[in-house]
Amino acid sequence: MNRENTRLFLETDGVSTMQTDLEALFYAERAGQVYFVDANKSDNSGDGSTWATAYKYLATALAASHAKMALTADRNWAGRNTIYVKGDSLDEDLTKLAQKTDVIGVGSCNQHPRPRLEGTHVIEAQATTDYMGCRFFNIEFYASTAGKIITIPANQNGIIFQNCVFNGNSIATHGIQLTSSHDTEINNCRFVNGFTTACIYVPAGAITNFFVRDCIIQGAGIGIDFDCTTTQAVDCWFIDNLIHTVGVPIDSESDTAFLSVAVVGNRMITDVDTTTVTAGYDFVLGMALGNTVTGKDETDAVPYVLQA
Repeated sequence: MNRENTRLFLETDGVSTMQTDLEALFYAERAGQVYFVDANKSDNSGDGSTWATAYKYLATALAASHAKMALTADRNWAGRNTIYVKGDSLDEDLTKLAQKTDVIGVGSCNQHPRPRLEGTHVIEAQATTDYMGCRFFNIEFYASTAGKIITIPANQNGIIFQNCVFNGNSIATHGIQLTSSHDTEINNCRFVNGFTTACIYVPAGAITNFFVRDCIIQGAGIGIDFDCTTTQAVDCWFIDNLIHTVGVPIDSESDTAFLSVAVVGNRMITDVDTTTVTAGYDFVLGMALGNTVTGKDETDAVPYVLQA
């Protein structure tokens, strides 16, 4: 599903459109329970089965979905549950997600065509509970305190953010920190208002099949700070992102020109003085194609295109 189709499907204010369009796309893989969250409910007494009986808190719906996925009676472990979320702004600090669950934002928060989740989310370790395959669509993650908006520990695999917004509220140091979690993706997302250290931070550790694609990334520090080394990163891709940062737009410590990190089609603007072109990026050119970087006084192709 490309960027424009995704926005067409998700930037609506009614669940009926979500059901006709997104459900048609994902129905075969969903095949599970549907839950509803309405943060404007007066209490959390509903059973989450309809909008009229919706849960008030996303954490409650995530817990219910995760428990449902663990049931053996109906073999639900092979399905995929869905949580629809609306309600202007949700004020919650998540520590738990839900296995094989899609969290889909509908409705609006003020002028924005998505609900806002305000808080600091530090997800518990995989050794405690495995939340593989949890996906977020059309949610604004809004910083409530200084630090990282969301922290994902090692081996919480298959977590995906699609068409989401990460709003630093001028106080966040990071948008996402993600450690050694495989098959993870950040697609069609925006990072705005802050991020003095990095918008996306991946500490050192083994990681495979990590994608950052079609994102708009604005930050006061580094755009994508990828600290996995040559032997740790396998089949990771940064593709077609628009990046405007005070620091280096992409800073990768993986320096092998084979099966590590591919940097393709990114358009980057930085406050760094790029009179020396290499000051404006840090990734191996042998895995790069069709990027441009604009510094204070010039725009350069990365890698340089040799004219015959």
